Amino acid sequence: MERNLLLRFFLLLAVCTSSVLGVQAQQDAEYSMYRFNGLYINPAYAGSHEVMNAMAIYRHQWVKMPGSPQSASVAIHSPLKNDKLGVGLIYSYDRIGVSQTNSINADFAYRVPIGKKKKVRLCIGVSAGVTNYHSDLNSVATTEANDPNFAGNNVNRWMPNVGLGIYVYSDKFFAGISVPHILANKLDGKYGVFSTSSSMARQYHHLLITGGYVFSIGKKVKFVPSVLMKYVPIHAPISFDFNVSFVFIDRIWIGASYRLNDSYNFMLAANVTRQLRIGYCYDLTVSSLHKYTTGTHEVMASFDFDFAHRKVVSPRQVKYF
Repeated sequence: MERNLLLRFFLLLAVCTSSVLGVQAQQDAEYSMYRFNGLYINPAYAGSHEVMNAMAIYRHQWVKMPGSPQSASVAIHSPLKNDKLGVGLIYSYDRIGVSQTNSINADFAYRVPIGKKKKVRLCIGVSAGVTNYHSDLNSVATTEANDPNFAGNNVNRWMPNVGLGIYVYSDKFFAGISVPHILANKLDGKYGVFSTSSSMARQYHHLLITGGYVFSIGKKVKFVPSVLMKYVPIHAPISFDFNVSFVFIDRIWIGASYRLNDSYNFMLAANVTRQLRIGYCYDLTVSSLHKYTTGTHEVMASFDFDFAHRKVVSPRQVKYF
């Protein structure tokens, strides 16, 4: 039953993909451990741990490259007393070169059990928030003194936005589709940004599609393949993250992934206690940038505020995603 639902969901995603609005270049921070940072890519994820959850993740990309990207996010989410509702709050930071963004978003999810046994949840989520974009163009080293495209041309802009998402999950699988930014905010008006067309200085839409499944290999080992597709048609049409993980005794995750034409990623995570999970991921760059960097490091910690004293851990209390 669950596999049939998953196949139908991906068919729906394929139809949706064909009708997406044209957009340009990838802008949002990428996380290799996105499975543990679901609220960052989909507001419908809110409440999916079935208890209050807090998580933090930090990523330093392309280490040793001047101005290399550094990203972080801190999130908290929980189902409400009315189990059909979930709420969340997430703060995100991203810096690359002389530019940085700080964002805060509130998320709301409506969660409906579906299927004959009501073990599958269909969640519809919305988010609303604001991003502060700051670019210190005065600090750019140029070949021309007092280059008018940079000197005195710093940018500081507040940009509101909303997002939408759908998330379906059970003990065995998850699938989701989201558009984190509905509004295409422009950096124009009194803020002159470089000497290029104003159509390039803006936020762009991103379509994100995720899916994964848990296969049991005996009683103590799980095999968890998953995929993340990012659809940004013009400069980077489609990007894929293909992931595989082995979960041992429902406590230790060992995984690897491949980001198309970009990197191989290796992950280790562990449930230190029933509530606390920590993880580390190393990305080995395979693009032309590999000559200038030693790779990418990513660390995360997640805590479930669930203090019920259970003697037996059931699959429902183990969060594979």
